[in-house]
Amino acid sequence: MTTPERTRRQIRRWRHYLADEIAERTIYGDIAQTRTGEERELLDALSMAEGRHADHWRNLLGEHGGTPRRSLGTRVLGFLARR
Repeated sequence: MTTPERTRRQIRRWRHYLADEIAERTIYGDIAQTRTGEERELLDALSMAEGRHADHWRNLLGEHGGTPRRSLGTRVLGFLARR
């Protein structure tokens, strides 16, 4: 049985959201590694929150999760965060 077009669009959108959440978790984690004290704790907490958000999208996607692809914008942000 074929998935309706609306559902395909929804799945694509949710995969995009998942990819963004994963990227943001990584970005916050990378930045946290360069900080200390309260700032590091805050960034670690943000990273964990993004991980929970990613879990939400994984649960909604179920078997349609696949391998999420990050957008160019999140790849650039990740690169800058590590520098």
